Amino acid sequence: MSIRALVFVVLLLVPSAALAVDLKVTDTRGTEVVVKDAIVDYGGMLTVDADKDGMRVQQGDAVVKLKWSAVDSIAVTKVDTSAKPSRVEVEVVLSGGKNIAATMFRQGAMKLTGRTDLGEYTIDLEKIRKIAPVR
Repeated sequence: MSIRALVFVVLLLVPSAALAVDLKVTDTRGTEVVVKDAIVDYGGMLTVDADKDGMRVQQGDAVVKLKWSAVDSIAVTKVDTSAKPSRVEVEVVLSGGKNIAATMFRQGAMKLTGRTDLGEYTIDLEKIRKIAPVR
């Protein structure tokens, strides 16, 4: 078997979580952590609905899946607790420098999970104030 064929077979057998990215996450307390192999989980008790390569936001009435590869950062600009459930407004800075206003998509678990130097990491999306892919 050639080296190329072997590499191709290995890539097919590597778990899909290995394709997840590393993110720099800042929470409501101002704590900044690098989360390795980050996944955003929108699933419920009986369903699996996870994004490894981005996260979902609302732009008007539409749901948009942001790819980490196109994002420089996502920062929370406003949390409206008078709305039920709370409405979290964000500013997305694309890799090209363009700023776009959006709202955090609400569905299911809404958790970001991964690994840090201390171990397994889980945080509710509502407790995040900034996310930036590590490049």
